[in-house]
Amino acid sequence: MDDRRRERLSKLLSLILRHKPDQFGIELDAQGYATMADLVEGIAHKYPDVEEGEILEIVDGPEKRRFELVDGRIRARYGHSFPIDLGLEAFDPPESLYFATVPAQAGTVSTEGLHPVDRQFVHLSLDREIATDVARNRTDSPVLFRIKAKEASDAGITFYDRSPVILTNAVPAEYLEIVQESGTATFSMYGRKKRGRKPR
Repeated sequence: MDDRRRERLSKLLSLILRHKPDQFGIELDAQGYATMADLVEGIAHKYPDVEEGEILEIVDGPEKRRFELVDGRIRARYGHSFPIDLGLEAFDPPESLYFATVPAQAGTVSTEGLHPVDRQFVHLSLDREIATDVARNRTDSPVLFRIKAKEASDAGITFYDRSPVILTNAVPAEYLEIVQESGTATFSMYGRKKRGRKPR
């Protein structure tokens, strides 16, 4: 399978298993699983020549942490825009986690904290570079937040490990701080730019 087809099939798998199974005639169970046979049939509406082996190649390839296969049933490991039971167990997070967003949203995050928007959970990163790279899909100037995860966990906020993504229901603003600004500007709590010092 060439890279272009792999990318397209991977994106279609995400669309079906995370967001729009009904659109492809697929019924997920309470844990978000679809049968492989139903998935192949659903994908065949767009790619009539799709083979089960191609789906397995994606599941076992570089995208292996996006999807999981159990007893012939497949699901997305995270990223759902509808409620499902992922069977998650709480874990003790590291001291810091990271989240990056577009400059226009930085003020809202600073004052209101993090809440799910179009996903079941808030998605956080273990690594600041990964968080920034994710946000670069939406902006050339990401604003990076550090989540005081250990402190938040001690206060009763629950985190779930779906490595490379960490999930949580919400993070109050008191556990957030901006650690990377947009370009050379610094964002105030209300999202307005203010003059920053020149880097040393």
